Amino acid sequence: MKYDHEIIRDLMPLCIDGIASEKSQKAVEEHIAECPDCAKEWDQMQTNIEQTIQEPLPEPTAKYAETATRVRKKSRWLLLRSMMLMLAGIFLVMVLGNWYIGNRYSSRTQAKRFVRSNWRDDEWMREVYHLDEVCSFSKLDLHFIGEVTTPDHKNREVFVTADIPGSDQIGFWSSDMSRENQLTLGMWTDGGGGSGGFSKDEKLIMTPGTLHYEYGEKCMDYWMFYALDPNISQIVVQAFGEKQIIIPDNGFGTVSRELTMHDKILDKSNWDDITEGEALDANGKVLYRLVPLELNENGETFTTYEWKKAE
Repeated sequence: MKYDHEIIRDLMPLCIDGIASEKSQKAVEEHIAECPDCAKEWDQMQTNIEQTIQEPLPEPTAKYAETATRVRKKSRWLLLRSMMLMLAGIFLVMVLGNWYIGNRYSSRTQAKRFVRSNWRDDEWMREVYHLDEVCSFSKLDLHFIGEVTTPDHKNREVFVTADIPGSDQIGFWSSDMSRENQLTLGMWTDGGGGSGGFSKDEKLIMTPGTLHYEYGEKCMDYWMFYALDPNISQIVVQAFGEKQIIIPDNGFGTVSRELTMHDKILDKSNWDDITEGEALDANGKVLYRLVPLELNENGETFTTYEWKKAE
């Protein structure tokens, strides 16, 4: 039976793969038995398929998998490195920001600003120290002698002194400040303060008065002492209803007490003044005593207390 050559050659791959029908398989076998050209084509097709099966397969899949794994690892490392650099950048900004803002708005910086403002604007200071004739603020050598901070760390009093060039006086300032939140990079807000002075020849003790702070349900009262005499090593006073001992640090020392607001209202002790006190040297010798001083103001007589050299 005669078949078209093209049809037989189209059926050959199906027969080689074993998926042709029996009728198609028989037709191809009968045709190649009679047609030399198609028989040659059949042999060649079988040879090509056997060579293809025997040849080792290339390894594009393995190489691709290896490359893909390497790319994934590199991508993960790049992502991790980018995240580390970003976190390092954020940390650096926070550190530098904290340093800059904390330094710009530190308690000492705010105290210095208060002194500058007071030096420029306070009429009493200008009159006492003849500021127009003496010196500018830039020539002052400020000394931060001490500070007091409330237990909640939101209120602070900084004490500053400075020799007044061209004068026999030493300036003294107390600067109040506060901050609402400790997380605001340590920024302190100036809240005012007070100023005064004393002669460079004085060898006494300064007690500006009781300072009072309220925070929440509590309050804090304290006295500040500044010993001008370097021989003073200990100050003993009766304050807040009991004996208090102060060991000055560079002349500076404080006594304080913390009360609830309820206890403060009920407190009847005379905490507004110190009525007894002695300043001693390292050997226990009394150098100064706190003595009463009668004053008359606007027709009213009252008693205050001053430090006097012991006789």
